[in-house]
Amino acid sequence: MSDPDSTDMVHRDACGADATGGAERQAEDPSRSAIVASAADSPFTEAEPGSFDKRNPRNLLNLFSVLSVLSVVAILLLAGYGMYRVYSDETISGAEHGAVAVAQAIFEQERKTLSVRDPDGSERMRVAREDFAGLDERMRKYLRPFNMYKIKVFSSDKTVVYSTDHSIIGKVDSGNVRLDRVLQSGTMDSKLQNRDKVADLAGEERFNVEVVETYLPIRAGDAIIGGFEIYVDVSHARKRVAAVLASSVAILLLVLVVVFASLYVPMRRGMLWLKQAQDELQVLATTDSLTGIFNRRHLLARVREELARMSRGARSASVPHITGFLMVDIDHFKRINDEHGHAAGDVVLREVSSKLKRDLRVYDVIGRYGGEEFLVMLPQMDLEAAKKVAERMCASIRATPFRVGEKSVRATVSIGVATSGGSVEDIFDAIRRADMGLYKAKNAGRDQFAWA
Repeated sequence: MSDPDSTDMVHRDACGADATGGAERQAEDPSRSAIVASAADSPFTEAEPGSFDKRNPRNLLNLFSVLSVLSVVAILLLAGYGMYRVYSDETISGAEHGAVAVAQAIFEQERKTLSVRDPDGSERMRVAREDFAGLDERMRKYLRPFNMYKIKVFSSDKTVVYSTDHSIIGKVDSGNVRLDRVLQSGTMDSKLQNRDKVADLAGEERFNVEVVETYLPIRAGDAIIGGFEIYVDVSHARKRVAAVLASSVAILLLVLVVVFASLYVPMRRGMLWLKQAQDELQVLATTDSLTGIFNRRHLLARVREELARMSRGARSASVPHITGFLMVDIDHFKRINDEHGHAAGDVVLREVSSKLKRDLRVYDVIGRYGGEEFLVMLPQMDLEAAKKVAERMCASIRATPFRVGEKSVRATVSIGVATSGGSVEDIFDAIRRADMGLYKAKNAGRDQFAWA
């Protein structure tokens, strides 16, 4: 121990210490309050674990890929549903127009069979039973070419006066709201329906049939005297709709894939270029250009990250949260510059930072704190272990002179050591105490470490 007044706080190695020089560093504000502003404002501070970092171009490219896939799926679903509705409406419309044409032709051809005139001259729907057989035969001829397999003829009071299904003739369809609407307003009413089982005009049963059920008014002048109910089989047309819809969706999918792929390729190239430029900027923004280690701004940001990490792990009592701090300063650096030139000083700074870094673990953090001063953060390291690191650093720097051209330049370092318990106050206090320890090591003769 070289300072009898601080034997418990200063350690000096046995050889190479220069006890004659005074302290080069003047006392500074120990609070180091800039740590908060510097760390908080850093644009390269790492995102919280599990959070989406929108600053990373790769993440944005991945987001674009996901959104593209979702967009393609949404477009296909919406377009597919839209086309399905268009095709379905077209099928219903076609069946409806066919039903109208057939119903008008039937009434014109069979008007004498389907209706009678009362003594007052009014016309009403009525079919004589003896006319059923002939009407059945003619209906088959009318309906079969148009895929119509059933027809009902109603009077104005909703009585079935004729049907290809004789079992319902004479019945009153009193609860039929659609028929009511047709008889009252004279508008057509068509609806697509699925039938599990139907009987065609030949009396044969058919299964899983899709039909358009159309109600049509029967007019005699301005009066509505009855109505038709015509069933049009659209199963074949619906199968064609499914095939056309599948082809349309497949073509649309191909177009979307081509479009989004043509967007993705240049976007990916741009993102990779942006990522490369961002990486280069990050290196420039976070490292000291001379020494290649962290600059002060990023160093303080890393201290803040370590504080946040310890705060997250504070719930686990089994995890140690002690962090060591070393404040390292090159002794008589001004003399080196004066005697050997600033180029030699730059070489010494680079070599010292390189040697200091070699004495650390991979997850320890070192940065240039300012001028010839370095700050080292040692996560999960207590005071005794931090002292050993400081002692190793002093010995490493002292052991080998630095080559500057043809010259050999010797340098030593003084180190202040402190530890933090993990809270915000402890972090600030630890850096302040490491700074005080460095000041004591300087006053005690340099080339040594001290703690406060």
